[in-house]
Amino acid sequence: MTGFGSGKVALAATAAGAREVVAECSSVNRKGLELAVSLPREWSSLEAPLTELARARLQRGHVRMAVVMQETAADGPGAAAWDEVAVGATLEQLRALAKRLGVPFQPDAELLLRVAQSQGRDTAPPAAEEARAAVEQAAAQALEQLAASRKREGAALQRDLEMRRALLARLVTEIAPLAPESVTRYRDALHGRLRQIGLVVDLNDERVLREIALFADRCDIAEELTRLASHLAQFEKTLTADGPVGRQLDFLCQEIHREINTVGSKAQHLEITRRVLEAKNELERMREQVQNVE
Repeated sequence: MTGFGSGKVALAATAAGAREVVAECSSVNRKGLELAVSLPREWSSLEAPLTELARARLQRGHVRMAVVMQETAADGPGAAAWDEVAVGATLEQLRALAKRLGVPFQPDAELLLRVAQSQGRDTAPPAAEEARAAVEQAAAQALEQLAASRKREGAALQRDLEMRRALLARLVTEIAPLAPESVTRYRDALHGRLRQIGLVVDLNDERVLREIALFADRCDIAEELTRLASHLAQFEKTLTADGPVGRQLDFLCQEIHREINTVGSKAQHLEITRRVLEAKNELERMREQVQNVE
């Protein structure tokens, strides 16, 4: 299931300014659970506890968690990322050195940038153990928002799947009374073919009755329709169950597909075939949606 969540937790401020941990989690559809955790190099040892934290809350999806440290300079969010006083002092030292050596000194933008970069503020994050509590708290916030986002998507998927399940149930209900017509039509067609070739055979003839009985046995779909009704009822019940249901719904879709295929291959009736094709199309849409369910 898809979703997004974020979390922020403040760290202890430094002379350079305020600091905070920012965690973001996003997920896309997968049958299983795949986790990718991105952390600053100094916090790489926290990957294992964050992975465990995510696995305790999620069961499916490709989930990406990114954790960074953001810093706000003490003199305001728009302040430069370097110490201007130190940059100025360095330039003055270079000017004095050039004067002593008799070298012309005309600082340009490139030199100014190099000096500024060399005087950058210390933005290294704190040690992993020092930051662990804040990192885990921010990650937990992000995972909570992600779960809420996925829950909203799940509610929409539930409505869609229930609508499609109801349509399949209607098609099964329509097929049931059509099944006996297959035998009657076959009997009439058999009698018609016999007359076309000049054979006058009583419909009560034992040979005709045996042939009709064999056909009736081959095209009997009563058991398949019973199993279909049972699978669809179980699908409806599973949709409202607590906890992860994606794998169970996927299994039920496979079983429904198996029974619909059998009905289509056994039933010798145009109207049944038409409804079987419609049911297959609807079931394919259901199977695609079920892949998004946790």
